[in-house]
Amino acid sequence: MEAGLIIAILYGCVLNLAGLISMGLDKKRAKEGAWRIPERTLFLIAIFGGSLGSILGMQLFRHKTRHKAFVLGMPLILVIQIILCVVFLGRTMPAEARRTDFAMGTVVSEVIYGPDSDRTAEGVYQCILKLEQQELSWRAEDSAVAVWNQSLEQGTAVRLTGQEQKWLQDSLALCEDSNGALDITIHPVIDLWGMEQEQPAVPAEEALQAALADTGYERIHLSEDGMLTGESVACSIDLGAVGKGIAGDVVREYLADSPVTGAVISIGGTIVVYGDKPGTEDWTVGIQDPRGPQGTVLGTLTMRKNGIVSTSGDYEKYFTEQGTRYHHIFDPATGYPADSGLMAVTVVSDSGLISDGLSTACFVLGYQDGCSLLEQYGAEGIFVTTERQVYITEGLRDMFELTDTDYELQE
Repeated sequence: MEAGLIIAILYGCVLNLAGLISMGLDKKRAKEGAWRIPERTLFLIAIFGGSLGSILGMQLFRHKTRHKAFVLGMPLILVIQIILCVVFLGRTMPAEARRTDFAMGTVVSEVIYGPDSDRTAEGVYQCILKLEQQELSWRAEDSAVAVWNQSLEQGTAVRLTGQEQKWLQDSLALCEDSNGALDITIHPVIDLWGMEQEQPAVPAEEALQAALADTGYERIHLSEDGMLTGESVACSIDLGAVGKGIAGDVVREYLADSPVTGAVISIGGTIVVYGDKPGTEDWTVGIQDPRGPQGTVLGTLTMRKNGIVSTSGDYEKYFTEQGTRYHHIFDPATGYPADSGLMAVTVVSDSGLISDGLSTACFVLGYQDGCSLLEQYGAEGIFVTTERQVYITEGLRDMFELTDTDYELQE
């Protein structure tokens, strides 16, 4: 609750208490035949905010007055003050906008507080659409990533903008630091499995090895002046593993330039927490139960201010073939879905790109190596194993609460 509103409530309580007491005191003095409180004083107490207390005092103590104007004026003052309170609360209570859309192949949910919240919510959605269509989508022919891949296929160099260069630099650094657990060139493998299609299937081993031969982030080169080249015409780039995180960063920048006071934006597995939540409460982010229905949480994460939370889990896209479950997070070393003993990894970071990329890399690496990678980036994480054990890094221990008794929190 805002400090101004608290002060206003305390002020009203004090004035109404004064109105109540003054009516009782005046009635007592009238009975004793003593000097009474001037009606002008009683009126002033009511006018300055104590009208409700004054009216209650008149009824409770059977206070009478010789002037009808006093009796009629008190209710009128109360009505006027109620109207003013409603207007005041309408201006001081934060406006709120909620909307749900679809972009980047996932659901986008927004809750935004503060001035101009409706227009800001629309602006956030348009930012995400623009980013997808003009920058990140390899399906959009004129997007930046599509242009990169066309140049790589042709064996020619292409110059990146400053922002694009930063995205690619950070992505390649994550690939290197994770020893290839994250690989932004793995799209040929994903495409072979058909994970983006209606009927995914386990590919033939020979075809899988051929697809793996066309991957390898080490064959992508980016010069200091932003020139992108590849060692093979078979090279291609897919920023899907960091795309929603990039969207989170772009959304946060947009919110920072808007008049809103707080927001929580969900872009699939990436959640942006921005500014202050109205009242005294902290932001609460639910951690999805990997084996529960959508929206079922195994625990909650409490966040006070800005931050970006990204989750990668084997429950997002998967299929079953001959009794075996295959999910969409692939190990670049084998071409098969990662088998690290994890069902989900959640990463908290100041950077959306980093949190999104780390959640994928840590899922592939497993708990021990994943923790080392998080430490390298100064990020925090939650690891959920296939045995329903939950591991929390040190920085989140006071922020996470396990609520599902089917899971066990490990020390």
